[in-house]
Amino acid sequence: MSKYPEVAAFDLDYTVWPCYCDTHLTPPFKPVINTNGEVRTVVDARGYQLSFYKDIPRIIIDLKKNGAKIISASRTWAPEIAKDLLKTFKVDYNGKIVTLGSLFDETEWGERSKIGHIGDALKRLYGDNDLRQYRICLFDDEARNRDVEKHGVKFIYVRDPENGPTWKLYRDNL
Repeated sequence: MSKYPEVAAFDLDYTVWPCYCDTHLTPPFKPVINTNGEVRTVVDARGYQLSFYKDIPRIIIDLKKNGAKIISASRTWAPEIAKDLLKTFKVDYNGKIVTLGSLFDETEWGERSKIGHIGDALKRLYGDNDLRQYRICLFDDEARNRDVEKHGVKFIYVRDPENGPTWKLYRDNL
């Protein structure tokens, strides 16, 4: 059996980027374009600079290369801001510059449980929402979401608000 999950779910705030997008940020966002075309930093209307966590692209790309479906599962109150960020951030994927959002196979957002988010994404991906049928992991900064373990989901607790999910945390939890 593969050590990789079939589905990897990511919370967004303090898991993909180091802030609450619904309270810390004010659109519109201006991309800071790197020499290679990537956009790893955006500047909001008030001058606040936001970069996603350094290892996020590496983790997501490794999961995708190993067959995992990637979903976002976020309780954000501002899905339009999250969507805008995922469209504005750009990374190198297989030699092409793509939006960070295009690496996600499904997005589930709103004020409800992560179990509901993941289940609804599974329904769209596979036609059923039985979490126990799949090898799933959830990267999340909130310990309360550990309840997904009761449904067979591996919970990967992102404890470090400065660095987010690091490559080491990822590799240690495969």
